[in-house]
Amino acid sequence: MKHGDALFEDSQLGPFPMHRLKHMAKSTTLITSHVQRIDARENAFDKAGRGDFGWDVQREQTRPKKEPLIAAQLDTIAPLVSIVDKKVAASKAPIPEDPRILSRHIKRLGYYLKADIMGICRIPDYAVYSFDKLGNAINLDYPFAIVIVVSKEYQTVKASNGYDWIVDSISFQAYQRAALVAHTIANYIRRLGYRAIPQHVRHYQVLIPPLLLWAGMGEVSRAGIILNPFLGLNYKASAVLTDLFLEPDEPIDFGLQDFCQHCKLCAEMCPSKAISVGDKEMYNGYETWKLDVQRCASFFLLNKKGAGCGRCVKVCPFSRPATWPHNLIRWGVEHFG
Repeated sequence: MKHGDALFEDSQLGPFPMHRLKHMAKSTTLITSHVQRIDARENAFDKAGRGDFGWDVQREQTRPKKEPLIAAQLDTIAPLVSIVDKKVAASKAPIPEDPRILSRHIKRLGYYLKADIMGICRIPDYAVYSFDKLGNAINLDYPFAIVIVVSKEYQTVKASNGYDWIVDSISFQAYQRAALVAHTIANYIRRLGYRAIPQHVRHYQVLIPPLLLWAGMGEVSRAGIILNPFLGLNYKASAVLTDLFLEPDEPIDFGLQDFCQHCKLCAEMCPSKAISVGDKEMYNGYETWKLDVQRCASFFLLNKKGAGCGRCVKVCPFSRPATWPHNLIRWGVEHFG
């Protein structure tokens, strides 16, 4: 391969052959035109913090983190927010105009910065929060989202029982890296003369799951999390919203809907019984296995034996690298990709 060829062909850019999966114009989740935008103050932890789930849960949500490593990790993420509004360069850099080349360049940059999976999508209206946590209306005019997936450190996940004292730190270890990649890419794009803002655990104006779905990075799972065929649920994600004209990816289909319909392991092993064991239902204009967010958040915050919960991530067969679902996916992309 000649120097620079990677941007002009269809070769694999990252560690996983995402480009060889079955891509479709529509997602495997039924999404109607009736999906409504969500207020950022209506997420489970904000509801817990204002007392919607009871006083005990509110007390645990509003007090300082009970595990020092998590607190230390949060302290390193917080300062990143201050660089969100850096100015865009006054003139545009002389870069290629081909959105395919630009997209591969941005993805390759993400992999250079140690992202595990990169994807791009157009931002659906319903993915944008209606109001922020201060009650301000959110109106965004960025057409594209660059979606960044960072895996959790598997050896620690393997050693954890899924709801012990290290489990929340495992998440923030991935959140840290995802936030740093998003900020670096956004800053880089602004220096090229285009607008870009990062989205991460301390700065969300959009819902990340719809972006993961439309960027072809996974399917909706029974646990309510977008499941990636190579990492399972064992990851965290961030994003960059931009007006740099890019080529969107398409949703993928690797048979997860049928798998989750019959598996039910995450629901059976969920300590709070928040994950449905039944069939999908329509919720806010889309079909899903509806998570009981009150049960999930309450157990997470009231857990006396650990600093949270990630039991569904721990037990999901796809989260373990050497299990038969992964081998089947690998065989499929090798023979039919």
